Amino acid sequence: MYFFLLILIYIAFISLGLPDSVLGAAWPSMYVSLGVPEGSAGIITLLMYSGTMIFSIASDRIIRKFGTGMVLVFSVTLTAITMFGFSIARNFTVLCLIALPYGLGGGCVDASLNNYVATHYKARHLNFLHCFWGIGTIISPLIMGSFIENGGVWTQGYRAIAYFQFILAAVLMFSIPLWKKENGDSESKKGHAPLSIRNLMRMPGVKASLCAFFSYCALETTIGLWTSTYLSEIKGVGLIEATKCGMLFYVGIASGRFISGLLSERFGDIKLINTGIAIVVLSLSALLIPSLGGSLLYSMIILAGIGCGPVFPSMVHHSPEICGSSASQMLIGFQLAMGSAGAILIPALFGIIVNRLSIALMPCFTLLFALILVVMVLKINATSYLRP
Repeated sequence: MYFFLLILIYIAFISLGLPDSVLGAAWPSMYVSLGVPEGSAGIITLLMYSGTMIFSIASDRIIRKFGTGMVLVFSVTLTAITMFGFSIARNFTVLCLIALPYGLGGGCVDASLNNYVATHYKARHLNFLHCFWGIGTIISPLIMGSFIENGGVWTQGYRAIAYFQFILAAVLMFSIPLWKKENGDSESKKGHAPLSIRNLMRMPGVKASLCAFFSYCALETTIGLWTSTYLSEIKGVGLIEATKCGMLFYVGIASGRFISGLLSERFGDIKLINTGIAIVVLSLSALLIPSLGGSLLYSMIILAGIGCGPVFPSMVHHSPEICGSSASQMLIGFQLAMGSAGAILIPALFGIIVNRLSIALMPCFTLLFALILVVMVLKINATSYLRP
C-alpha cells in the first residue's frame, strides 16, 4: 500500500506539471487565433497564479480539515474541468474567466503534496518528485506541438491533457482511504494550534526565503511562458519548432532535479542551490550574445533549466526545519503564495514590456531576477536557514 501511494504521488506531480507549460507552448498560435496582443498571455498567468496564491495562503487550515487525499482529488478534478474549459473557449474573455479556478486547482496540488513529501520523505524524494513535475511540463508542449503540426488547433491539445487529468482524478478518488491510513493523525495535527503569522515571520530566514521564492518563481515562469515566442519572434525559429523547443527549458529542469535527487544526500541543499543559481546566471548571460543561435542557443535554454532544477525542491525540503513539521504547512503555504505572486506579477509586467518595447529584452529581464535571487540566497545563508 505504501508503494502504491508513492506511485500515485509521482503521477500526481506529472499532473501538476502538465498545465504549467502548455500555455507558453500554445501561445504563439493562441494569440493569433484569438486576435489579442502578443503580451496578453501575462493577463492569463496573472489570473491563474492568483488562484494558486489564494489556496496557498489558506492551505494549512483546509488540509487540516479535509486531509491531503480529499484535497488532491478535488484539485485534480478542478484542473481537468478548467483545462477542458480552455479547450472549448473561443475568445479571450472566456479564457480569463476560467483562468482563476484553473490556478486554484493547481495550487491545491502544489501546497498539499509539497508539505506531505517534505514532512514524510527524504530530500531525494522531493527532488525526484519535482523531476516528475518537469516530465509533465515536457509532455504537454509535445502534445500541443503534435496537434498543431498535424493540422490541428491548440484547443485539441488542451482537451487531450484534460482527459488525462480526468482519469487521474478517478484513480485518486479510490485512494482516499489509503491516504488516511498512511498518514494517520499526523496529517490533521489536531493536537497543535496553528502558528500565528506574526510568530512565523519572526523566525530567522523566513522573510528572506519568501523573497527568494518570489524571485525564483518570477524567473521560472517568465522563461517558461515567453521562450517559445522569443525563439519565434527574435531568433527566427519556425512556429511549430518554436512550440516544441519551448519544452527545452523544462527538459533542463527535469534533468536538474533528477541529478540533484541523486546528489542531495551527499552535497546537501545549500550546495545544490548555490550551484544551480550559478548555472542559471551563466546561461542567461550567454543569451545576451546577439549571434548565439542553433544548437548553442538551445543548449543555453536547457542549461538554464538545469540550474533552476534544484532550487525550488531544496528550499521546500528545508521548510520544516525552520518552524517544525507541525507548522510547516503554513510556512510552505506562504512560500508558495509568494512564489505565485512572483508568477502573477512578473510575467504580466513583461507582457507590458513586450507590447510596448520588444520581447528581445527577455534575457536581460530574467537575468535581473536571477541576480535578485542570488542576493536573497546570500541573505538566507547568513541566518540559520539552509545552513550547511
